[in-house]
Amino acid sequence: MKAGIIIDDWKFDIFKRHLDQGGYTYERLPGIVPKTISLFVHTTNLEALGVVVKAANDEAAKTGAPK
Repeated sequence: MKAGIIIDDWKFDIFKRHLDQGGYTYERLPGIVPKTISLFVHTTNLEALGVVVKAANDEAAKTGAPK
């Protein structure tokens, strides 16, 4: 199955690293609004993906958007 994730474009490097380390494959497409990215992640386990997404989002929150 595919799970859709919409993120701010500045978060992509963080999410990419987490998804790559988790062994996920994904498609990156333009977001639905400016300065966003749509990621479509292939997974068989949504709960495990949720853990990875939360870790990436927590890291992004600590880092903060570039100024």
